[in-house]
Amino acid sequence: MSQETLAAEATCHPTYISLLERGLRNPSLDTILKLAGALDCPAWKLVRETETRLHADAARPND
Repeated sequence: MSQETLAAEATCHPTYISLLERGLRNPSLDTILKLAGALDCPAWKLVRETETRLHADAARPND
């Protein structure tokens, strides 16, 4: 799904979706729920997958 399509379905601006993807903004709970609805997945899955990736990134040694 493109950023534009996700933004339209979640009633967000495409630029905001880009900022979220790059980790430059943190979504509110309301936004997480809108994104989950647009992606047709439970909100807890979005949070869990994000948490898993953050922990994996933190465990990597710095180059």
